[in-house]
This record gives sequence, structure tokens and C-alpha cells, in this order.
Amino acid sequence: MAIEDLPRIKLASLPTPLLEATRLSAALGGPRILIKRDDLTGLAMGGNKARKLEFILADAKAKGADILITTGAAQSNFAMQMAAAGRRLGMHTILVLFKGQHPEVQGNLLLDKILDAEVRMIDVPLTELDKIYETMKQLADELRKKGHNPYLVPPGGDMPLGAVGYVIAASEIYRQLTDLGLTANYLVVANGFGGTQAGLALGVKYYKLPFKVVGCSVALAKEECRRLSVELCNNTAKLLGWGVTISPDELTVFDDYVGEGYGIPGKACIDAIKLVANTEGIFLDPVYTGKAMAGLIDLIHKGRFTSSDSVVFVHTGGTPALFAYSTEVSAELKPESPI
Repeated sequence: MAIEDLPRIKLASLPTPLLEATRLSAALGGPRILIKRDDLTGLAMGGNKARKLEFILADAKAKGADILITTGAAQSNFAMQMAAAGRRLGMHTILVLFKGQHPEVQGNLLLDKILDAEVRMIDVPLTELDKIYETMKQLADELRKKGHNPYLVPPGGDMPLGAVGYVIAASEIYRQLTDLGLTANYLVVANGFGGTQAGLALGVKYYKLPFKVVGCSVALAKEECRRLSVELCNNTAKLLGWGVTISPDELTVFDDYVGEGYGIPGKACIDAIKLVANTEGIFLDPVYTGKAMAGLIDLIHKGRFTSSDSVVFVHTGGTPALFAYSTEVSAELKPESPI
């Protein structure tokens, strides 16, 4: 199946910009760094999930769904973007959120409320996703008995239809690099539950693109990240009828930057947020991109990326969460000093 044959609803403003981060590169002593601004997709303050939702919600509409159900942390950027996309399509959204960090009405959760999404907060840890899925299924059964047609979406939109959005993004990045007369050795991206890295890795392999995808886990051990990403890669290839597969040893994931756990930004994460803001005027988020940038910085210091390399950092968005994490971020900032 050609990707063009899949049902798709336009939600994102594409292509997103690919910008040179010259001052950031200079501050780190190389490599050449470019930032893929998928925080500027245009849907509900931007973020990478808009690419995934174009295919997921087209399927939901085709199946006659009237209610969308998903899960995630209290500050889930995906949950918020899906609620916004649902509003654009005239669909109600129910968010089954686990409390985790910062369940107060701020950041993405504040936006959920503005969007009139129905939020059901449950006290279940991220490590017990099976319980969360069971709650979602029970809710869906109740809604069907009332005559509704719910559509369930996994956290982050990490399903084959969602990964297709990042298969396309891999090709988009290559075209933009070509237009700039540049090449890249690596794409660096945050890996939560595998979806974005899976799509990029499949796109790179299928289109025979000249760069390698490097994931920085923000939650799980690298073996689990790799397993989820490989499974999603290969299921997406099957969906598209592509005769390619990806093995675990083809996927690079680092789990050194998770810190104390998902949604808990450490000093390295906050330092990375501040460095990118102060060199490029670009804000990262404290859950995904801050940790991924901390990973990129550390890997540069360790010589994994050298001054002769070119690296594209995929900014996946989620910046509204910064406001919910104001206490943690502020604690790591230096007091103002006179010029």
C-alpha cells in the first residue's frame, strides 16, 4: 500500500522548519546541529503528535467514531493535541490520565480543560499500563451500551498508523537537507514508547536515507524501548505492505538520561533547556526534549558525535508542560546578575 492511499486528515502545517543552530553548535564545540521544529506543527501549540493524528483520526472518522479515548500522564502533550484535533473534527475526547507528576490544572492539563476534554484521573503508575488499558476498555464498553462508538488510542499515538506520520517526516527531513545543500549523519530524538523513533527508523531504511536515528529514552530501559520500537517498525511495514524489517541491533537507544524516572526532570535536563533557550531562543520541554537534548550534549562530550558530524535534533514539542514544572525549573536557574 502506498502511503498516499491511506486515509488522512490535514491537521499539521507541514513541512515544519529545519533550522541551523549555529550558536548552540559553537557552545558545544560541534557537531553541526540543526533543529527540526516539530514543535511548530500548528495544532494546539504544536508538537509531533499532529503528524500521527492525521492518520489515526482519519481511521477513527472512517469507522464512524464519535468519542476518542486515550491515556497518558497528567501533562501528556499527546492527550492535549488529540483533544484539540477531536474538537476540530467535532468529536468528544475522554482522557484517562495517570496522576504521575503535576496533576494540577496547569500546562497541558489546563489546555485539556479549556478544550472541554473529559479528564478522568486515576492513581495508577506508568509501569502498570495493563491496568490503565483495562480501565479504557471498560469505559469503551459502557459507552457502547449507551449507543456511542468510541475509538481507543494508545499513549502517544504509538500505533502503526501513527508511526506512518514519522516515516513521512524522515523523507521530509532529507528533502530539506538536500535543498540546503547539506547532509546529516544522525537524527536524535526522544523515545517515550517508541512511536516517533520507529517511524523515523523505518523511513530511513525504506527510503535508503544516509543518516542514523538515535533515540534517547525518557522513561524505559533501552532494551524495552528497542523492543517496542522494533515491533512498531515492523508492524508499520506490514501495514504498508513493505518488504522490509528492522532488527533490534539496527536501532540505537540510550537510557542514560532518564534520570529519576518519567516526567522527572533532573539538573542535566534543565541545564539543556536553558542552554538551548540562551543560544537559540528555542524552548524545550521538561519531559521529552529536555532529556533528549541532555543526551545529545553528553554524547558530544563523550565523543560519540564529533565536530565533523552533522546532527538533526528532532524537537517534538510539549513545551506547555514547562509551566507546570515551574518549581523544578526555577530551582535550577541562577539568580539574575547585573550586566
